[in-house]
Amino acid sequence: MPRRYVYSLIGLFAAIAVIAGLSSVGLLPAEEAAAPVNIHSLFLTEKDYIEFLSGEVRFDRIDLRVVLVNKGDNFWKIARDNGVNIDTLIGANPHWDTLTARVNQRIVVPSKMGVLNFITDPSEIDEIAELYGVERSSISVQKLPPLYWTFSRFKSEKKPAAVFVEGARPITHTMTPNMARKYALREMFRSPLAGRFSSHFGGRVHPIFRQYGFHNGVDIATAHGTLVGASCEGRVIATGWMGGYGKAVVIDHPKGYRTLYGHLSVIRVRPGQRVGAGSIIGRVGSTGWSTGPHLHFTLWHNGRLINPLQVLW
Repeated sequence: MPRRYVYSLIGLFAAIAVIAGLSSVGLLPAEEAAAPVNIHSLFLTEKDYIEFLSGEVRFDRIDLRVVLVNKGDNFWKIARDNGVNIDTLIGANPHWDTLTARVNQRIVVPSKMGVLNFITDPSEIDEIAELYGVERSSISVQKLPPLYWTFSRFKSEKKPAAVFVEGARPITHTMTPNMARKYALREMFRSPLAGRFSSHFGGRVHPIFRQYGFHNGVDIATAHGTLVGASCEGRVIATGWMGGYGKAVVIDHPKGYRTLYGHLSVIRVRPGQRVGAGSIIGRVGSTGWSTGPHLHFTLWHNGRLINPLQVLW
C-alpha cells in the first residue's frame, strides 16, 4: 500500500480517537442519556418490524425465526414447540394487540427465553439492564460492523440496534395499549395449580346431564389430592358445600375480582381469613357434579363473569 494511504488511514483513526476523547471529557456536546427507544415509533407496522429483524438483525448466541401460524395453532403451542414460553413471544412481538393467533400471521420466535428491545447508543445498555432488572452480561447486542457506534455519532438519523435480554420478562411500556392492559391483569393473578384444561369457558355439553349449556369457568384436570393455591391475594368469603361445585372456596380480591374453586376434596381455609397469592386453600377432589378429579375455577369482575383464560396464561 502506498505510504500516503497509510498516513491517511492513520490520520483518520487519530481524528476519530480525538473526537471520541473530546466528547467523553465534555469538550464537544454529548447527547444526554435517553430512555430505551420506543419500539412503536421505530416500526409503525408489524410488517416493518419483521422485515427489519429478518433483513438486518443477527446475534451470536440467539436465533430469531419468523414462524407462520397454521390452522389449529395458538401462541402457547408455538411457544412450546420452540422451547420457549408465551412471555418470550410477547416480548418479541410488540405489535400484538390480542393473544388470538391468525392463520398465516408471521410471528418472531427467539431460540431462547427473553425479550427483544432496541438501542441507538451503547450507553442505553445499562438502562436496559436496569429496566429489566438483569445483569449487563445477560444482554446481547446484534452483530454490528467495526466502529459502528463511532460513525453513528455523525448521522442525523440513527438506525437502531437490537438487543436481546436473556431470561427477562416483557414490560408493558413496549406493548400496545390493549396488550398492556391484558398483561397487567395477568400479572395480578397466578394459576391455582398445574394441570390440563379439560373444559373451557362458554357453551358446552354437560358431561353428566348431556345437555348443552353455559360453563362459567374452566376445569383443570390433575391428580386427586393436588394442592390448590389462591390465584391472587384476598379474603375468603365462603367455604363449604356449594351444590354442583361440591366442596368449594370463594375469595374476594382487590379491584373488584372474585374467584371460586370447586370440586375440592379438602378445604384448608375459613371465611374471613386473609390469604396471599399461592396460599394453600385446599386439595383437588371430585365432589359435587364431577366425572373425575379436577378443579373448577370461576372468575368474576364487579359481579360479571369473565373468561379465566384472560388471567391464566
